[in-house]
Amino acid sequence: MTDVNLDEVRRQLTALNYKADKIRIVTVSALDEAALESCTATEGECFYNSYMNVIYGKGDRYVLGYRCEDPIVDHAIIRKGDQYFDPTLQANGEFSSYQYAILTEFTVFDMMKHAKSNKDFPPDVDYLLSKAGKFKNVIDTDKLKNKS
Repeated sequence: MTDVNLDEVRRQLTALNYKADKIRIVTVSALDEAALESCTATEGECFYNSYMNVIYGKGDRYVLGYRCEDPIVDHAIIRKGDQYFDPTLQANGEFSSYQYAILTEFTVFDMMKHAKSNKDFPPDVDYLLSKAGKFKNVIDTDKLKNKS
């Protein structure tokens, strides 16, 4: 697993108007080859891939957040059971486990409901920030208001 400075990740999340102390950091692991083979994994399309993988039952939850790199990268992954996976990165190059900052997780029903109100696009961080009032647990809405 790649080493990452979690204090720096939290600083970057705070700078983006998130409540970094409320955001869970998890490890993203590799899927087994058979599971990966059945997943949608178009290169560079993590939001679409994760959305489709949850719709088709390859994952239980659509997970939105940031890959813990420097700088952090907005990204979508899937959760299956109590583990987190990234078919997009895994299928398109050498993969090693990495740290991921979770903003929110969606069930298939919630994910589709939010996509419907987002012109049929899977939820991404811009969508989350546009609906900040619904995600006050991880978005610093006071800080957002003061920027306006």
